[in-house]
Amino acid sequence: MTDLALPGNARGRASRARLLDAARECFGRRGYGATRIADITDEAGMSQAGFYRHFADKEAILLEALREPLDALLAATGPLTEGSGADHETIVARNTEFFRVYAEHRQVLRVLRELAAVHEPGLDAVWLDVRRSYVARIERWLRRLQKSQGLQTSDVRLLADALGGVLDQLAYTRLALAPRTPTSREVAALGRVSGEIWSRTLGVAEAGVTPGRA
Repeated sequence: MTDLALPGNARGRASRARLLDAARECFGRRGYGATRIADITDEAGMSQAGFYRHFADKEAILLEALREPLDALLAATGPLTEGSGADHETIVARNTEFFRVYAEHRQVLRVLRELAAVHEPGLDAVWLDVRRSYVARIERWLRRLQKSQGLQTSDVRLLADALGGVLDQLAYTRLALAPRTPTSREVAALGRVSGEIWSRTLGVAEAGVTPGRA
């Protein structure tokens, strides 16, 4: 992600943060293509000259606006995939955290997903890189389950992609496209149902993995 140097004083940092908040709001409301730099500066109550002191162009501010939510989304995949075991409640908790983070940033993440779908040059790779990172984490965890608890599957890499796809699709259709902000109850339901899918696919019960079920 390329942008101009971070401002060194408090006033500059505050201006930059205001622009980023405005960009997230505009991108989420209008979409990337329909958002103009003038829309962002109007939302932020700043001049276009002020914009260019912080960002080179519209793509640069989108990438910066995405940095925090994408880092948070990737971090949300960590607790389960760092271990070598599995139980149903841990899977549900981990997936719920993924959906909670997604819901918090759903508008700007929707924009990136849609740009990836239409292969916007330079932007489709951002989402794909993040997705590859968390699918790779799931794959490493599954390989540890193979060694430690006898998980059986014909294709670990494809299974990891499929499990990640459950999260992707539910997050996009049930959170990103939702007409209103999802409630914590709705987020918890997504974590619970996706956890059921994962656990049944892997043969996971409360005590762990039952060999030969996947």
